[in-house]
Amino acid sequence: MAPNLCKLISSRIVKRRTVVQALNNWDWVADVRGVFTVQVLAEYLQIRDLVDVLVLQQDVPDQHRWKLSSSGSYSSKSAYQTFFLGTIKFAPWKRIWKSWAPLKCKFFVSLAINNRCWTADRLAKRGMPHPQLNMSAVAPQICTTSFSWWWGSAVRGLPKEMCKLQRP
Repeated sequence: MAPNLCKLISSRIVKRRTVVQALNNWDWVADVRGVFTVQVLAEYLQIRDLVDVLVLQQDVPDQHRWKLSSSGSYSSKSAYQTFFLGTIKFAPWKRIWKSWAPLKCKFFVSLAINNRCWTADRLAKRGMPHPQLNMSAVAPQICTTSFSWWWGSAVRGLPKEMCKLQRP
């Protein structure tokens, strides 16, 4: 939050001083030693405004709050979910995982959606041979914007009776 200001406080003081000691009579201000540049001064004023309204209560125990969950408690689930903030979800995932297709087919399609298939171009970049299956008729065209768009248009193009295949 204030990297330039923090550089002007010796590590010995940082390790030994508590928050209560630093806030008592604004003692933390005396801990800042060195040249006050414009950046340091701006950080100092920002910190001073934040600390000015801070009130410590002796009878209230310290608490750690995890801002990424509604309960305020850390969980590995909430940490894992933060990795996906702002990502685009593939809406028809149920079509893949709830279908009657063999598991290896479902797995392959999920890899393709997540751009994890070792396609011919990826294999070629690594100097590896790749099989020629001659399936260009069913492959997405170069003008296709995304796999999910191609998947949706391919499903919409199928007759209804093919979309509701029964398990053999």
